[in-house]
Amino acid sequence: MTTPNQLPTTHPYRMEHWEREIYGMPAFPMIATSDLAVSRAWYVSTLGFADVFTMKGPGDALVLAHLRWCRWGDVLLTQALTSVDGPRGVGITLNFMTLDVDALAERARVAGATILEGPHTRPWNARDVTIADLDGYRLNFTGPTRDANRMSFDDIVRRAQGAGG
Repeated sequence: MTTPNQLPTTHPYRMEHWEREIYGMPAFPMIATSDLAVSRAWYVSTLGFADVFTMKGPGDALVLAHLRWCRWGDVLLTQALTSVDGPRGVGITLNFMTLDVDALAERARVAGATILEGPHTRPWNARDVTIADLDGYRLNFTGPTRDANRMSFDDIVRRAQGAGG
C-alpha cells in the first residue's frame, strides 16, 4: 500500500500471467479497424498492449485480436466490414492507466502517432496524454503526477465537493 505521496513502481494490474489470463470481461470496447493486422501490431509494438489471442478465419485472414493493457483493461479489435466515412468514435475516449505517461507519449511520438492532447498535468494529481490510434479513435493514457507535494485523494475530493456545493 502507498501513502498519498508515494507512487507505485510497477503497474498495479500487471501481476504474474496478466497477459494470458482468461476471464469473463464485465465490459469491453470493440474497435472496428480499417486494417486489423496493422492495427494489432501498432497497439502491441507502439503502445505496449499484450496480445491475449488473435483469431484467424478462412484463408488465415485475421478476424479478431483480443488485446490487454492490464487486467480488466481489454479491447477487441475487429476488421471493419464496410468503409466508415468521417471520424471514428466521435464523443468517446478510451482511457487506460499507466505509470509513466511521458515515456508512453514519447514512444508513441517516435513511432509517428498523432498526439491529440498533452501530456498535461491535471489538478487531480494525474498526468495524461491523448493519442489517436491508426483509425482515429481517441486513446487517453493517464497516470499519477510525480509531484512530491501532491494532495491526497481525500483532500482533492473535499476540495471538489466544497467547490460544487
